[in-house]
Amino acid sequence: MKYTSNWISKITKITLYSFFVLLSITTAIWASGGGRRGMEFFDVMLLPRVWVSAIFCLTGMWLLMKSWVHRNLRLIILGAVFFLFGILPVLPLGRFAWGMGMHPSPVCAITKPFLFLSAGRGVPIIFITILAFIAVFSIIGNKLFCGWACPIGAIQELFNQIPLSKRFKIMLPFRVTNLVRITLFLTFITLVFTAGIGIYGYFNPFHFLHWRFEPYAIMVLLIVLTASLFIFRPFCYLVCPIGLFTWVLEHFSLVKVKANKHNCNECNLCIKKSHCPAVRSILEGKRSRPDCFACGRCIGICPEKALSFTSYKPTAC
Repeated sequence: MKYTSNWISKITKITLYSFFVLLSITTAIWASGGGRRGMEFFDVMLLPRVWVSAIFCLTGMWLLMKSWVHRNLRLIILGAVFFLFGILPVLPLGRFAWGMGMHPSPVCAITKPFLFLSAGRGVPIIFITILAFIAVFSIIGNKLFCGWACPIGAIQELFNQIPLSKRFKIMLPFRVTNLVRITLFLTFITLVFTAGIGIYGYFNPFHFLHWRFEPYAIMVLLIVLTASLFIFRPFCYLVCPIGLFTWVLEHFSLVKVKANKHNCNECNLCIKKSHCPAVRSILEGKRSRPDCFACGRCIGICPEKALSFTSYKPTAC
């Protein structure tokens, strides 16, 4: 079993180095004109945002498998994610910076195809490709894209780290948050095909990242960030359709946080000090559990090393 873990770690490291090499090659091709014609599948894959996202996802996976994710490192990475995908694209730094933009945003990647279909139009390949990219990395490693490459997820988690008294921190029941999220999505589907209305457009914080300073976009982001002070990733748990989509895919993830019951002394420290509602379900070994954003906090907290990011079921050996 130790051999299996080492083998997976080596494969992940090799893959990560390969992506760094591919990033240099593909972004050079794209910046020199590879992305100027009509966007096809490989044009989308050449976008810097795709390859940089892949690097963040694989880096996060490697750090988690090594149990090297500590609070300060996590904050640095979250800050880098928000800067690279949220701020860099609007800076006058050439085509590479422009190619880092969230266009389409993750929310649009899953909602706009329904709007195209309801209007009797074909779905542009960029939406399908971005959605497939998110899906692949969600299956490779539990919610890797949402936890390690999403700028709105990153800024929410950063705000949640602002120190407040514990009595102000709220953990909403997952059955409530998921019911709200599912209801919103079903309402969206109904309204799209009956009235051609996309309700997510009215409360999508990604719109702020266009930096046009539209009043409604500012208001939505402020509401999300204010809620993030008290609730861990409120937009992700309560609203985001990509969050719902990747939660479904979590059930098929090859690598995820798992508990070794033989090492666990049931101190519940991981539950008390984690801000994620998934930890209790992870300890209980439930197959269906609340969203786990692979932040690594519960792994770092456990003094007995009973939690790990792995592809196999830990045992006492």
